[in-house]
Amino acid sequence: MEGEGSAADPAGMGEGARGRFRAAAIDLALERGCQRIDADAVVVRAALDRASFDREFTDLDDCLLDAYLFHTAELDRRLFASFEAEESWRDGLRAAAYAAAGFVRERPREVRFGGLVLIQAGPLIQAHRANHLQRLVDLVDAARQELDDPESLNRAVAESVLGSIYQTMVRALQTGSDTAPEAFIPELMYVAVRPYFGHEVAREELAMPPAAAAGRPKADRTT
Repeated sequence: MEGEGSAADPAGMGEGARGRFRAAAIDLALERGCQRIDADAVVVRAALDRASFDREFTDLDDCLLDAYLFHTAELDRRLFASFEAEESWRDGLRAAAYAAAGFVRERPREVRFGGLVLIQAGPLIQAHRANHLQRLVDLVDAARQELDDPESLNRAVAESVLGSIYQTMVRALQTGSDTAPEAFIPELMYVAVRPYFGHEVAREELAMPPAAAAGRPKADRTT
């Protein structure tokens, strides 16, 4: 399955020492929080030596950021490939949402790490998280290009929509919800579609069943 690790890299963390340090940093951050760990603890958990850590990273924040960016890059690859494979904004956003749901199912620890734990991390990591959220705002804001008057709404609408979606997902992470991530998509699509195309169009999303191939680029779909 796409996104799973190889036999040498079953956790999908990247092979070699760097991958082991990523996995150790995520484990410890989830267990203790970013502010209660240090580079030496990561070294011990990874069962490697400090010299190996110093060859890969400048400090703990560098290691945490690397772990975040490693998984974010894979998430973005899936999201944007799914979005761009569709012809309309609605179909593209829906496909991207199912791609995100698949990522959450495959990598729940990494999602909790990026969505909850890294809130405690330093300003450099927060800047990267903010930048990533802006790329997600871009996906929502693309809806304006399908309006008769794209200037009738501004980017703040997309920021508000993404904020609502993000809060919903954070609450699910915080409560440890057992609900399948795909189950949230019709409601979240309603939230995304309504400001641009109105209640009647948005309501169609609530009754739309999950597509078997949703969330995967067309090139990856089987017939």
